[in-house]
Amino acid sequence: MKKLIFIICLTVSLAGHAEYYPVQDYKVFGSPAVSSDALAIDELMEDLWNSWSRHDSATFANLHSKDAEWTNAFGRTFRGSKELEKFLDTRLFVGFDIEIAKYEAESYQEISRRYIGESAVVITGRAESNRGSSVGASNRKIGFTFVLGKIEGEWKVTNQVITDIRERRN
Repeated sequence: MKKLIFIICLTVSLAGHAEYYPVQDYKVFGSPAVSSDALAIDELMEDLWNSWSRHDSATFANLHSKDAEWTNAFGRTFRGSKELEKFLDTRLFVGFDIEIAKYEAESYQEISRRYIGESAVVITGRAESNRGSSVGASNRKIGFTFVLGKIEGEWKVTNQVITDIRERRN
């Protein structure tokens, strides 16, 4: 019993001392081809996180291109918006509390935006979560990389990669 109490105390102690590398200051690289693109991209990202927080798999998947690649933090890749929607609808969203998704969406912070040519942008960001497994004893920190493409005049997510952010090493 003493060992169990010691382990619990140690775990709680480590959680309070978890340290991460600081989030970089927000930075925009380049500029959109037309000023309306920045607003359209902002709206897409807002719709993405709103649909995530509602567990709305159809809307979330529709914000991705038909041939999008979505890779989770465990390296599992789903190709195409239909395959992504099916995964979210039948596996991910049914297995997790919607309050966790709301927390993830609310905690999302965009770190950078890099415009590439007239029809591509790369966005990086971070969020916090209580979902899934994570290295370390503190709240899970998640990194996101989004590649957006302007397809037939409409911005869509073409690639999304999710990564776990590990605690800083001493």
